[in-house]
Amino acid sequence: MTASAARAPPQVPEAALEAGGWEYIGGHSLDPAFEQSVGPASVSAAFETLVYEDMDLSETLKEKTLGQAEGQFSLFFATRVTLDPSLSNLPKAARGTVVDVVEEHARANYEGQLEDVDVTDIEQTGTRSTTVDTGESARVTEYEATIAFDEITFPFTEEKEFTIEGQEFDVSGMLAVWEHDGTILVAGGAHPGENIELSVTKEPTEAIEVSVDIDLGLTPDAYREELQSLVAGVE
Repeated sequence: MTASAARAPPQVPEAALEAGGWEYIGGHSLDPAFEQSVGPASVSAAFETLVYEDMDLSETLKEKTLGQAEGQFSLFFATRVTLDPSLSNLPKAARGTVVDVVEEHARANYEGQLEDVDVTDIEQTGTRSTTVDTGESARVTEYEATIAFDEITFPFTEEKEFTIEGQEFDVSGMLAVWEHDGTILVAGGAHPGENIELSVTKEPTEAIEVSVDIDLGLTPDAYREELQSLVAGVE
């Protein structure tokens, strides 16, 4: 595959995204994302990225909080990195270095995207390998972070209301990088890393005590499994 022919977005698992309630929310290009000398070769890279949001989850949380939970709670992205010259045309001794450089830039871009949606305390917690659907081996970086869940206010009477103070909650994420058909693919995302449970007790009068409990029923293990499946389906 030539560099010019490959300069296109990656293919994503459309059926799985549609079935899971994911919607395309935008894409972006970095061309060139970087230019660097690797041994005897000068390499430039172009990034073409697609981004999706789990709208089913967002709508569910909005409904459970009477419209007060706003934000992007679960994201998935996929990037094709086109190299010039293409990866297959580089000396074998240089390919590993090029992949490492791409991964470094991809991690920086990913962490920047998380910061753009108000995710904080972003940390890389480990690396592992996984096999994607095309049979290739991908290197995965695991992430943990936090995000602020804003206070929620519920009316009690026409004159009184409950306010549940905001808190910080865990976010889990992953980023995978692998070689595919002369290009490099990068895919990953982020999702709630724990269930959100909030409670408050108020005494609107001396004779009345009222408690409000919120359990959003989030399932981090299921989100992680779905994200891994989406990542594996990119090509």
